[in-house]
Amino acid sequence: MLLRAKGLDVAAGGRTIRSGVDLAVDRGKCLVVRGPSGVGKSLLLRRIAQLDPGEAGELALEGRTPSEWGYQAWRAEVCLVMQGAPQLDGSPADWLRAVQSLASQAGRPTGDPLELLERWGLDARSFERPWSELSVGERQRCQLAVALSREPRVLLLDEPTSALDPDAVQAFEESMRGRTSIWVTHSAEQAARVADSVLELGA
Repeated sequence: MLLRAKGLDVAAGGRTIRSGVDLAVDRGKCLVVRGPSGVGKSLLLRRIAQLDPGEAGELALEGRTPSEWGYQAWRAEVCLVMQGAPQLDGSPADWLRAVQSLASQAGRPTGDPLELLERWGLDARSFERPWSELSVGERQRCQLAVALSREPRVLLLDEPTSALDPDAVQAFEESMRGRTSIWVTHSAEQAARVADSVLELGA
């Protein structure tokens, strides 16, 4: 397995939300996480991305723990795209340049975010416009294009198409084929289309 978690806990505000979470996703496969609101789906992604601390459980990418990778390198390889769209200064192009300047991104293979945007129905010129001038759907696509272009080993996606129209949703799902990912989606129809396996989190 490319990414594996065993006995993972998920906490918020000093309180354990979930414990004993096991999951595994192999290279090129998609694991969809389902469950009602409030069960900790988004928090689970943050825990896997090592953005939130945890007390229990094991987590490994290609057999190496986050500490063995180094936490910045882990986050470059296990890339989280949170729900919603960023409200940042400057433009998406400025943000990409800032990401590229990080030490953890040095020497990484890169894709073309502009090609992705055009494939998803967005004029590439939008990448140079201020975030404040973009719609929620445009910001969401720009955020996803930056994440995919950095070619992480695993993409963690929290409702990645919530603001996209049906054509853009279809185009994005096609772009994700063959990429290793863990998705949170409330859409049973989307889960049926993209999932190789499903993790159900009960209330």
